[in-house]
Amino acid sequence: MPPALQTLTVGCATVIIAAKAFWKQPNGDTQADHITAASEDYIQSNTAEHVRMAILEAFQDACGLYDTPQGKAALLQVILNNQMSIEG
Repeated sequence: MPPALQTLTVGCATVIIAAKAFWKQPNGDTQADHITAASEDYIQSNTAEHVRMAILEAFQDACGLYDTPQGKAALLQVILNNQMSIEG
């Protein structure tokens, strides 16, 4: 996987984990253990692998151009699809 796609994969992981950890706290009081639990869920649910594969598929024909409307839409879709996969 090229470095640019690795960076996009890490960025997606960060957004997915943060969404689960922060947005699921009704009082807004997110603690370190919430982030740890969300990270563990991300890894144990195989979401990390699903995100990696989705990034590779979404950008297989990108020719190094990732900052396009289509690229942004693809990233958003990867995040949304995989956020739903670890909701619990």
